Amino acid sequence: MTIARHVSGFLVKPALVGAAVVVLLVAGCGKKDGDRPQGQVIGHVGPDDVTIQELENEFRLANIPTEKRTDAVTKGALLEIITRKAVARQAIAAKLDREPTMQLDLLRDKEQMLARTFQQRKLSDQVAGIGQSDVDQFIGAHPTQFAKRVVFITDQIEIPAQAVTSDLGVATKDAKTLADIEKLLSDKKIPMKRSSGGLDSATLPAQLAQQLQSQQASDVFFARVGGGGVFFKIVETQPKPLSGADANNLARQLMAREKLERLNQQVAADAQKAATFDGDYARVMAETPAKTDAAAKGAETAKSAAPSAK
Repeated sequence: MTIARHVSGFLVKPALVGAAVVVLLVAGCGKKDGDRPQGQVIGHVGPDDVTIQELENEFRLANIPTEKRTDAVTKGALLEIITRKAVARQAIAAKLDREPTMQLDLLRDKEQMLARTFQQRKLSDQVAGIGQSDVDQFIGAHPTQFAKRVVFITDQIEIPAQAVTSDLGVATKDAKTLADIEKLLSDKKIPMKRSSGGLDSATLPAQLAQQLQSQQASDVFFARVGGGGVFFKIVETQPKPLSGADANNLARQLMAREKLERLNQQVAADAQKAATFDGDYARVMAETPAKTDAAAKGAETAKSAAPSAK
């Protein structure tokens, strides 16, 4: 069985949900704009102030433009702020802020936020420097994503995450067809869903796209998708060349992604050069250098994508 790469999903961070608030006073809710406080402080949660800057920051983080900031939206943002402050005040009263692990967590959050913001701004500057000639060159160098782009129509069997185990890998490694896979899954009473799907070579790594294009009629592939796994077979390959504005937009997105990967690699390499360690940790760091080779990383990803690598 040929093994495909791991396809990652997206993680959405939920907002803080409500908790009990005993002491609560917010100035301005339900009043006209002219009645609201004009200073920096617009409300209070017990001894803590709520400022206009905090409200504006809440809007910024939620990507709410000025024209969308209705009374209902403003009230929701203020409720988010006061709930967070009230719960944080209770945590401080319980002396959680004095726990060593909490101090370390706060330090970690601060460092992550600073590092992320710095790299985002640095990446933004690099992306702004991409010219049309750079885009044209990128398009020409990646034919499977543009001029020779194809869509692979698949027959597939989806299984849940808990079913993707090493035992399943052993059981399916010699399966020749999706019918064989389906029978094995049925015998093991593993939930499954048979359906059709599609893979766009424009969004696949070039090596994987070429591998799929050279597949045999009997090849069955496996990939992790989202939280589960998919066994699939290519039943049709449809040419879908990409050009014009669509090609330019995709090229810029892919170039930005490549720049981010290189930036992350460079930051990690620079940090490793600047760091020193004592005792046994110096040996550990010397024996486990950072792996920045893209081919090695791709091979590791391919192996981890399947229950068992053949």
